[in-house]
Amino acid sequence: MSKKAEIIALVPGSSGWEIWQGHPAAGLVRKEIADVTRVGELQDLPNLNIALFFAVKDATVLPFRAASADEALFADLAQMHCERMGIRTDPNAGQLVDSFIIEKSADSAILATVALRAPQEGDLPHRSPKEFDYSPRAFAFAGNGIATWKEFGYWVFAFYQAGKMLYAQSTSNDSEHPNEELLRDIKLAMVQLSFQGIQVPIDEVKVWHPSGDLGEAGALAEGLAKTVSVTRRPDPAIAATPTKLLPADVQALRRQAAKRQRIIALSSIAAIAVLSAIGWAGWDLWKLKKETDKLTDAATAVQPEVAEYSNHKQKWGELGPVVDPQQWPVEILFSISKCMPPVGGMRLKEARINSQEIDIKGQAQESGHATTFGSNVKRNDELSRFTFDPIVPNNTAKGWEFVLKGNVPQNPQ
Repeated sequence: MSKKAEIIALVPGSSGWEIWQGHPAAGLVRKEIADVTRVGELQDLPNLNIALFFAVKDATVLPFRAASADEALFADLAQMHCERMGIRTDPNAGQLVDSFIIEKSADSAILATVALRAPQEGDLPHRSPKEFDYSPRAFAFAGNGIATWKEFGYWVFAFYQAGKMLYAQSTSNDSEHPNEELLRDIKLAMVQLSFQGIQVPIDEVKVWHPSGDLGEAGALAEGLAKTVSVTRRPDPAIAATPTKLLPADVQALRRQAAKRQRIIALSSIAAIAVLSAIGWAGWDLWKLKKETDKLTDAATAVQPEVAEYSNHKQKWGELGPVVDPQQWPVEILFSISKCMPPVGGMRLKEARINSQEIDIKGQAQESGHATTFGSNVKRNDELSRFTFDPIVPNNTAKGWEFVLKGNVPQNPQ
């Protein structure tokens, strides 16, 4: 998108969609805060190029350490990492995955992969955007740290490293100020990243409060052992490095399909009118057959388009949500941690978790504590998708070691 041309930027706000306008190089000015949470409900947008920033909840961010510094491999490595974490995107729904280089060395790199949920009807504006991006990339953050703000009434947060978005997550927390629940979500996200060998450096914590300087840091003031600043959210800006995100314009496809249906309907009406005229005028059988063949050819010519639309509609109907919160590794780990006995000095030493498999190694002072832990896990409704193997504690010099293994049973083909 040209830095000189004036644009419209649609940005998720604390209560509804915000409409910003201006030249990307000179800065954007907020024109309106619409009282809608579906961008497809926005009306009468200026006739300018549109940049759409997807909300934090519309994507899953999967940081990982790539065992290569070859940028030509990054796209494939990012796709493999998404699939390994149980995130699969519809290849027919456009370009839904992009990755960004956070840190790079001679033989490895840290990448932040954004996997976008396929937009549903109403998730895109009536006029197709010229550019797409992810809202945490719209706000300037200098250095390393954490920022939290509200989108559509709920708190979201992001980790930044050297000013680049490393990770972002939405929550179901709608409290007035950051509370203990939000603090817990932030800490769990940091633990999950540490399992992948990614440390989150924190030099500062920022609360971009809907009330600006009048807001409060709440539980974050002491919970992160860092000085927390409370300000209004920065003005959005177009990122210097554009994304490759390009979801299929579902509404445009449906409008085209509706247009095809109207053409077919008009052809049918024309066919009926012609046949009626033939009967009324008493045309002979030869002319009737000639006209019928012509209409049949016309219907055959548009049949491939009808079949293509029907196939697309069927695939779209079968597409489930890209991200199910119950399958997030961090939520699975949190559910498992709640099953640990409150006594016994039990600890989890190593965890490998994705949406389909759980493999955790732990240690307890007594074998009974490990067995109780296994029973609690099996009875936990939040983990009912998994089938767990019985825990068999192993007595070692360091205590009773155990392994918790579980997987989601596959449906027979």
